[in-house]
Amino acid sequence: MNLRQHMSRQGLPDALEAIGLLRQISAALGAVGDAGIIHRDIKPENILVTRKGVIKVTDFGLARWSEGEHVILTQGGFTMGTPLYMSPEQVNGLPLDQRTDIYSFGITAYHLLAGRPPFQGNTGARVVSQRAHKELLALDYGVPIYR
Repeated sequence: MNLRQHMSRQGLPDALEAIGLLRQISAALGAVGDAGIIHRDIKPENILVTRKGVIKVTDFGLARWSEGEHVILTQGGFTMGTPLYMSPEQVNGLPLDQRTDIYSFGITAYHLLAGRPPFQGNTGARVVSQRAHKELLALDYGVPIYR
């Protein structure tokens, strides 16, 4: 099942399980980045969790090679992905590198720990607006982390 389904069925993970899951996801993203690939759609639905708790990062349909490579897996210059998890650069159609996957991993980690993404909205524009104008609340105390 994917990570969203896993959270729905199992509830929020305890700290030890969360660390294990996040460590595996980051290792997978490290391998992808080392191969020169930008995934561009990291989100809970594209992370599978096996029955033994092993993580598999899937759905490379939007992936592409890093800048400077000759092969492009999807056409550049278009905004593709899931707005809830996309980096600001990706939303704005700017050039991307592996940092966009790190940003999406951070949003996914927040979702795993809080049970919801940090910003929500029924349109991509609403989510982007919240990122620019809404304070991100800490997971445990409800106080702003940054502004």
